[in-house]
Amino acid sequence: MIETLPEPTTTAPSAGAHGHPADVLDVDALLAWGAAQQSPAIRTLAERAGKALSDLAARRERQEAVHAAQRRLIDAELLLAQAQRDLRAAKIGTGATSTTTPPPLQAPGGDPGTAQRREEGRRARAWAAREGIACPDRGIVPKHVLEAYRRADPVAGAGE
Repeated sequence: MIETLPEPTTTAPSAGAHGHPADVLDVDALLAWGAAQQSPAIRTLAERAGKALSDLAARRERQEAVHAAQRRLIDAELLLAQAQRDLRAAKIGTGATSTTTPPPLQAPGGDPGTAQRREEGRRARAWAAREGIACPDRGIVPKHVLEAYRRADPVAGAGE
């Protein structure tokens, strides 16, 4: 199942404690000011704030990298699914290969293929019985049985 992920959110900075907009605040200058103070409490606070900001920046970079990798993975899965459909079409000789991008994924519950999957399951179960392959009489047809059925009957595999 391919999932889409929400994009990372970025919100406009809010006003600071003294009513100054946060985007006007020079964080580096403030940290340098805090580090230069004689008060140990202020220096410690500046040091902690600098560490927290570094950690926050690192987490943002990791999150952006994860989202980028997930987007690339989803794109690759969509391309793979299209290539598999093209291969099935080529095997059964329809020649109906596609050079367009695959259609967008449907939301859960919007799948019109439930009846088709049930019918395929019934056919795969009957095929497995004829071939002497163990398959339960009820419930979900095991994946290995469906895959073997699709490999043995190229027409069955083209309906996905």
